[in-house]
Order: sequence, then structure tokens, then C-alpha cells
Amino acid sequence: MKAFSFQFKRESSIIHKIDPRAKLVYLILFTILVVYYSNPIILSLIFISSIPIVILGKVIDKWKISIRSALFFIIFIFIFNFIGIFWSTGSLENSIILSIAMSIRFLALISIFSTFFLTTSPEDLMQSMIQLKVPYEYALTFNMSMRFVPTLSRELQIIIDAQKSRGLELERGSIFQKIKKYIPILIPLIISSFRRAEMIADAMESRAFGASKRRTSLYTLTMSLKDYVFIFISLITFTILLLPKIIFGIN
Repeated sequence: MKAFSFQFKRESSIIHKIDPRAKLVYLILFTILVVYYSNPIILSLIFISSIPIVILGKVIDKWKISIRSALFFIIFIFIFNFIGIFWSTGSLENSIILSIAMSIRFLALISIFSTFFLTTSPEDLMQSMIQLKVPYEYALTFNMSMRFVPTLSRELQIIIDAQKSRGLELERGSIFQKIKKYIPILIPLIISSFRRAEMIADAMESRAFGASKRRTSLYTLTMSLKDYVFIFISLITFTILLLPKIIFGIN
């Protein structure tokens, strides 16, 4: 099993060159759609709509790794939703449909966020937030949180490989045995995360973080025509995907 691949790598694709603010608009709009809809067909369309960006961004291989990694969690999401919904409603049909919808919703979110992080430089994202007048402390906190995603993903993969080399077989056994096998993976990951957070806090304190209120930047980001075109296409696609709600009342 491969861990999620959200690590940014600088490329020359058109999606990489788009301003982070334009991609933030896309991220927010399509996240709203994914959270709003519970219809499996509409959610599938939202998932499919992210594929052209993956192709244009030339991140297909890493995107495939994220999607394959999500398939494991989708099984859990489907099973737990099915049990919970069937227990509360007693309807087999509704349980299956809503469980499929929840699974596709997770898949669509992974696709959208994976595309965003794979094609957006963390430095540019932070700079764009500062230019949007977000307080520096909040922008830094958000940026560091987002940076932790690919870092944790990479560490997760290292821990999985290390445990497999010690004889851990994640693919074998019942579903409860598989859950139990993830305990020796999650504990080192949590401890490693706490250690990393402590190191960052020490580094920031040693550099007198927050001592100076006036900050300068090495560069500023400027929106160009292609960025506005990307926002326009995102808005058009968002509106088209809202039509089933407006015309047919589909949620």
C-alpha cells in the first residue's frame, strides 16, 4: 500500500504556473459542491471534473497514488456508513446509495486537494494569503499545517515500508485484523509528528519569531490573464454542477 502523495514538485505545466489565489477559488468552490451534494451521480461528475486539471498539471502518477491509497479508506467509509444508516433507517436501498455517496465524496475530496497541493508551491501559497491580508501568524500556521500533509504522507510510507521489512503483512487477514495491524504504524507516526512539532517550535523561538511586527517579502505575486481565465472556468463549471439543484432540486 502506498501513502497519499501530496508533495509539491516544481514543474512547467500550465496548472503549476497559475496563481495560488486562483487555485484557492477552485478549491473552495469544488469543496462546497462536494460537501453540499449527497447524490452519487453528481459527486461522480465532480470527481471526473478534476481529472482535466490532473492531466494539464502533469501529476497523473502522483494523483493515481493518492487515489489508490484512498480506496483502502473508502472500504471503511462504505462499511461504517452502511451499518450506521441501515441501523437507523432500516432501508437497504438508502443505506447502499448513501454509503456509495459518502465513499465518492471522500474520493472527490482526495482528488481535488491532491491536485491543489501537487501543483501549488507552499511558499507561493503563503505569500498569496499574506497579499490577501490574512494575518501573517494565521498564514504561517495554515501553511505549516498544509506542509505537514506531504511530510506526514512521506513518513507514513517510510514507516509502512519499515514495518513490512520486519514481516508485517497489511494485505492479509480479516478487516479487524487489518485494523489491528495499523497500530504499529500509527503510533510511530504520532510520536514522530509530536517530535517534529516540538523541533519547529524551538526553531521559531530561537529565531525570535514575532519580535518584529514589520515584515518584508522577497517577491510579490501578480494575477495575470490566465489566472482570471482559470477562475472564470472554475465559476462556469461550478454553476453547471449547481444546475441539477436549481432545475431538478437534486441534493
